[in-house]
Amino acid sequence: MGQLKLNIDTAVKCSSGFIGIGVVVRDCIGMVLCASSLKFAGHLSPFLAECVAVREGIKFAINHGLSPGVIETDAQNVVLALQEKTFNALEGPVVRDISRLLERLGNASCHFICRSCNEAAHSLAQFTFRNNVSQSWFDSIPDWLTTNKSTIFHSKKKKSSESNVNLCFTYTQKLNQTT
Repeated sequence: MGQLKLNIDTAVKCSSGFIGIGVVVRDCIGMVLCASSLKFAGHLSPFLAECVAVREGIKFAINHGLSPGVIETDAQNVVLALQEKTFNALEGPVVRDISRLLERLGNASCHFICRSCNEAAHSLAQFTFRNNVSQSWFDSIPDWLTTNKSTIFHSKKKKSSESNVNLCFTYTQKLNQTT
């Protein structure tokens, strides 16, 4: 089947009392296997919220029998904390949890990608605030998500989506070559 890719993002609204987490799992050719918009209670700093989102996104995949080899997020500080094994401070226990989950996945790798390359997960994170509940999709992905102009779902119908996919893929490759 090839390697799976997991994209994760979070949305924070301080006044809401919760964060929104967006999760998208794709197969090796970019087809979406599942997606989720998760509601997570708490008043969290942006960094802690991003850490929690990565942890919860990985747990979502594992709990549904999926083993992504690549995890992507637009939270560069989380990726750096994982690379540096920074387990101190308030976020330390969550970063340690993420590290253990990555080991459980057979040392899956976590990479930084630009926001425009993570728009699908970001849209799902924001969806939580409009919908006010957690929701997951396994058999069909909602049209509002697949028609998003910045989404990186592989679409043979739209040239702009294809070029965005290639741009994001190239950007991620170059970033990974420098680390």
